[in-house]
Amino acid sequence: MKKSLLFLSLILFTLSSFGQNIKDSSILVSAASDIAETKITLTWKTTDAQSFQIHRKTTTTNQWGAALGTVSGTINTFIDTSAQKGVLYEYRIMKIKGNNVRAIGYVAAGMSVPLNNYKRNILILVDSSTYNGLDSNEWALLKNDYYMDGYGVYLKLISEYSKPPAIKAEISTWYNLNKMVNIQCLLIGRVPVAYSGTMLAATVDLPPDANPDHGGAWPTDLYYAEMNGNWTDNATMTTNVTRDANKNIPGDGKFDQHFIPNDIDIQIGRIDFRNLPSQGKTDIFMVAQYLKKLHHYKSGRIKVTERAFIADNFGYLGGEMPMRSGWNNASAIVGINNITNTGNYFDSSKAKNWLWSNVMGGGSFTNCSGVGNSGQYKDSILSVFNVAFGSYFGDWNTSDNFLRSCLASKGLTLTNVWAHRPHWYFHQMAMGMQVGHSVITSQNNLTDISLNSSYIGSFNGNYLDRRISMNLMGDPTLRLRYLEMPSNLVATKINNDKQVSLTWDASTESGILGYNIYRTNKEGDVYYAINSSPITALTFTDTDPYAGTNYYVVKAVKLETSNCGTYLNSSLGIAAEANNVDGSNTSINQLSVHSLLIYPNPSQGVFEITCPKNAQITIYDMNGRSIYSQSSTNGQLVIDGSMWTKGLYVIHCTDGETVQTGKLVIQ
Repeated sequence: MKKSLLFLSLILFTLSSFGQNIKDSSILVSAASDIAETKITLTWKTTDAQSFQIHRKTTTTNQWGAALGTVSGTINTFIDTSAQKGVLYEYRIMKIKGNNVRAIGYVAAGMSVPLNNYKRNILILVDSSTYNGLDSNEWALLKNDYYMDGYGVYLKLISEYSKPPAIKAEISTWYNLNKMVNIQCLLIGRVPVAYSGTMLAATVDLPPDANPDHGGAWPTDLYYAEMNGNWTDNATMTTNVTRDANKNIPGDGKFDQHFIPNDIDIQIGRIDFRNLPSQGKTDIFMVAQYLKKLHHYKSGRIKVTERAFIADNFGYLGGEMPMRSGWNNASAIVGINNITNTGNYFDSSKAKNWLWSNVMGGGSFTNCSGVGNSGQYKDSILSVFNVAFGSYFGDWNTSDNFLRSCLASKGLTLTNVWAHRPHWYFHQMAMGMQVGHSVITSQNNLTDISLNSSYIGSFNGNYLDRRISMNLMGDPTLRLRYLEMPSNLVATKINNDKQVSLTWDASTESGILGYNIYRTNKEGDVYYAINSSPITALTFTDTDPYAGTNYYVVKAVKLETSNCGTYLNSSLGIAAEANNVDGSNTSINQLSVHSLLIYPNPSQGVFEITCPKNAQITIYDMNGRSIYSQSSTNGQLVIDGSMWTKGLYVIHCTDGETVQTGKLVIQ
């Protein structure tokens, strides 16, 4: 395939009067709190502004609302005195000149944001050939890593010859069992690839790389991740479509939609090494290699310097400035002063490690101009999280595909996405959020539409948002930072078998606060913390264990200071069990569960809960974070949630004998 710069002359509006500094098309933002953690100070770098407008929201809402504040164009800081400790915020800063938005920047920030004990489930779909080609211990280790990170894990074998609707049926069945926590999925190996789209160049339905011979249907995992929309197979698109794989005709199993028909419901990623001959290894060998890298990174064995590499071979591109979001993401994740934009990606990534890389250039299926070719990933490439943009290779189900080849490196590569059409937003990862959160936020995003008019780095329309081309290569549960795990956990019965003593060896991680202790009485079930604050010693006595078998998990805990604030982070856990304990604690699965009386519901913010006397009330947001905890002495509790984000909350009430749960909607 002939190399091509991305062809945009039919759709781009010209912004030649705005200047051509790509970095200045993005506002590079950092954030920090004062020592007492009473306020958040935003600091940014950009030039030539009349004013800056600042908006704020929480990560659980998509609406920015009214501006939080406005400052003069000569000022590059803003102090948010209304920010609350323990809340994770997102900020949007817009540079205004001549009543137009000339640059934009995003950052996530917070002060001592609580630990995110995910309490989520992940579905792993793997084809039988790949599963049988790996040792069973490798699958056991993968599942255990998820469980030690707080996940319920369901691994399902499928046939590589299944049709996409059959694969989606498996995912849908699992998702509908518990929509609140069944929200992440990983496709491993030879999982069938769905195709969708009737894209045609020189129209509003142009393919994302805008090459006139590259329309029709593209591969997409978003078909598997969107549960409620209508995916049809009725349309025809063969005009100027060179490859048979992209041609779309009715009844061929390729779907018609190139915009997602509804919001994406599941954070989905793919590990797929089929048809990569330049790597010189079998696809099953490369799956095993990836899973080994994944384990080493999650277990905290690999430490990567917080720096980012940018290779921009497009520049101004007729006013589009695609690297606008690249600069913004990199500055939020590693800091403004830790970005390198000189040198070659492959040479630089072999010489030293990088937490984040973003490269772009005109390309082919196997090449990104000015960056390199897919065969170079055969080397040990030391960039963990990657973003790439260029012609053709966003169509990733091709031989020696540049995008998929990234994860085949024996180095540190763990994720890659084809981004910038539309822009993707990864700034939330700086504060401990998983890559899957950023991916699904970007896939569902429509928030920049109101900024299109006279805005550098955007299009005059919304035809590139919510495209089926927005796919993640890699594990959606990954986060930027992992801690070294403790080791050698031992659980010993003491005091006539009525209590359990736990001992372990320290984590070698520097600066940890201590350790959290978790427990359950049901193997493989959700485990809950039994300490109220991190334990600084290397021993703990459970004075109130369950009768029978108790399963324990211990994790190291640290207050991370990122480029954007502070948040609590934890290692994966280590596990041990104590059998035949003569405990008196009621078993989790023996607690009676009832509905909780909440009034009014929906609520405008103030609501009342009726519950047993001396019960403990805990309220969780949709991310599973505990946002409120309080004891009720008289069975009635009035709560003011008027400052909480609008949306759905889960309320858990227990007096040790009964459990009451309910859902609350705040309007």
